[in-house]
Amino acid sequence: MTRDRPEIAGALAHLRQGRPSALLVELDPRTRAAESFSELIAAAQASEFGIVTVPAVESDQLSARSRLLDTLAGAEVQDTGGGAIADQVAELLDSMSQNAPVVVVVEDADWSDPATLSALRALPRILGHLPILWAVGVEPESSRTSRVVNALRQFGAATITAESGDHRAVAGKPVGLLQVGAVIGIEFELDVAARVLGRPVGSLLGEIDNALATGILVDDGSVLRFTDAQLRRSICDALPPSARKALHYDIAEEMMRPGTESKAVWHLVRSTGRLTDDDLDVVRRSISRLATVAPEDAAELALQVSNLFTASDPHHIEFITTAAEHLGNTSRVGEALSILERINVGGLSDREEARLRLVIARLHQAAGDDTEAMTHLSRALALPEIDAELRLALVKTQAVGHINLGETEAADQLTRPIVRSAQHSQDPATKVSADLFASQLAFSQAKVTKALRLAEQAASGVEVSATRPLVAPRIPELWLSTVLLSTDRADEASEILLAGQRHSERRGLAWSVPYWHTVRAIERWMHDELDDAAAEAETALHAAERLDIVRSLQLTRSVLAIVEVDRGKLAHARHLLSAATLPPRPRTYDIWTAAALLRLATGEADYAHQWLDRHANVARLMTLPPRVWPSLVYPSAPSEAILLRLGDIAHTSQDQRVIVSAVAAATSASRESSTPRPRAEGRVAWGWASLTVSELRVARLVAEGHTNRAIAEQLHVSVHTVGTHLRHAFTKLDINTRVELTRLALQHGVVPTEG
Repeated sequence: MTRDRPEIAGALAHLRQGRPSALLVELDPRTRAAESFSELIAAAQASEFGIVTVPAVESDQLSARSRLLDTLAGAEVQDTGGGAIADQVAELLDSMSQNAPVVVVVEDADWSDPATLSALRALPRILGHLPILWAVGVEPESSRTSRVVNALRQFGAATITAESGDHRAVAGKPVGLLQVGAVIGIEFELDVAARVLGRPVGSLLGEIDNALATGILVDDGSVLRFTDAQLRRSICDALPPSARKALHYDIAEEMMRPGTESKAVWHLVRSTGRLTDDDLDVVRRSISRLATVAPEDAAELALQVSNLFTASDPHHIEFITTAAEHLGNTSRVGEALSILERINVGGLSDREEARLRLVIARLHQAAGDDTEAMTHLSRALALPEIDAELRLALVKTQAVGHINLGETEAADQLTRPIVRSAQHSQDPATKVSADLFASQLAFSQAKVTKALRLAEQAASGVEVSATRPLVAPRIPELWLSTVLLSTDRADEASEILLAGQRHSERRGLAWSVPYWHTVRAIERWMHDELDDAAAEAETALHAAERLDIVRSLQLTRSVLAIVEVDRGKLAHARHLLSAATLPPRPRTYDIWTAAALLRLATGEADYAHQWLDRHANVARLMTLPPRVWPSLVYPSAPSEAILLRLGDIAHTSQDQRVIVSAVAAATSASRESSTPRPRAEGRVAWGWASLTVSELRVARLVAEGHTNRAIAEQLHVSVHTVGTHLRHAFTKLDINTRVELTRLALQHGVVPTEG
């Protein structure tokens, strides 16, 4: 029997007013279910709201697909390999909510796939202008869902506490069907259980009837489901560990079918270390697909697999190295390094040691310690028994280290075997990668024309997918846009960025999202579209936080600080730079931080100039758009070191008018000041008059009835930028819905009234 819950009534009342809402529904610890969902769904149906229910499936934890997206899109959804899942969900919910408010029910967040969890962290805020209720089942104290819970609480979610219901006592010992079913999961397909038992389904009818009659199982249509999660767990735990592991392996073999690999892997990692080569290939593919959605989850899966083998087993080394490699794409770089540095290289083969040192070197580069990275790379390259592909990866990483350290001549020497190897490679993707690397090297030497030619060649080459990933910014269109911006060809870069980001996300390169938005912010800033630039940078920060990426954060904060200074928002710019540091071992993006500090003209400006005197080289200066260079030079006492480096750039890039002009502006002794004066903060903070030009454009198109996607197409910006402008407009106007925004737009004559 259900009862009226005030939390549900309040959430639905918000929807009727066109406002968003959220509920955290604690699950019954015995059943892992919540009766309140039935009450919520019934009330939503009575109000004729749209309803999206995401079922609880235990093995989804290892799925690279999104159960939320699959539920929304049905058979129409394509396997994106993890790319653009949140965007697709946002677009579908945006469209759906135009007809009626929407209730999204996620039955069990702890069992949800990583892509759905990522969406639950981000979308309530992104779609905060839409009448959507997020009702999420949570298990108290679950570490896996802590970030989702925190995000929804910040969104204002109410909590419905768990209530244990009446559970029927079960007499007698479990029969084979229940034992196998308990190992499969809280719900299981009868035909899978029958095949594992080696019995026809018909012979199990008596056991099924008994389990249904006593309330142990319930028939859910296509599956049988345990009504009591604790009973199911106790049946599973009562099995001898050896029998349980063997059953997990048999179940995995039965589930090894197209479309169910994640279920099979879920069982494989709970089985034994006696996995076949085919089993391991399935696991490797699963880790690779999962990494495009959530590298942290991919790393955890790899760690689980590594534990199936003894410490000296080559498979243990392989999977623990893979785990650290994926952790390096998250904020857990230090943890990844500590895992690998505990491995004794004494018993490893040359290839195993070389791969281990390659991953360690890349992690050190991510942490900004290029010197330590180069030590590991040198030791790896000294090993005799290394195959050509691994040696090439080591050399390329070493060349990147030389560039980061400003040793471009050494990097240039290393590129020659790379290019030769690429020319003889049968893999087109290898040629693309080599062109990109050669382009970046040429660019770091200020050979912009050569860099542009190679970047265009790479962008027109083979399509690079999530199965052959390139680390951002070494994605063809993204790098080409970066080079174009340095030559003041922002219009061309704009088109490439818009098309390239969509293409990249479709290819499954979801982890490039923050980099795309950061470069988009630079491009919008160069177009003097400062509101759009700020929106893109904010989106990049939110995406990096959602995806748990740290590498791009300081770069994006520095870009946003420069934009905010130009917008006159000095307080926000200072806040963005409050924790900024300029370390004695420079990282690639530190020169952006120095440029931002100089532009803000704070007390840190002298410190930034001193840092630039010591660390500014051609490679680092080239990472900044030329229009920034004049602000790097003291007008009264210009740094000889910076002037020399700028002179080197001008000499090398003499055929690039934009660069030569920028150097002339930076080195001119007649100018009064090299640092732009910050604008005053004079805009009204609230009300219609406070809306920026970009926000007014979006408001007009909303009033005309366009969706966010359609608005993005018309304004040639990303859908994220549209959402950011809407959120800012709603806050300034103290409203919650598109209907209210439309009414205000009509009142202020932004769109003509009918008649």
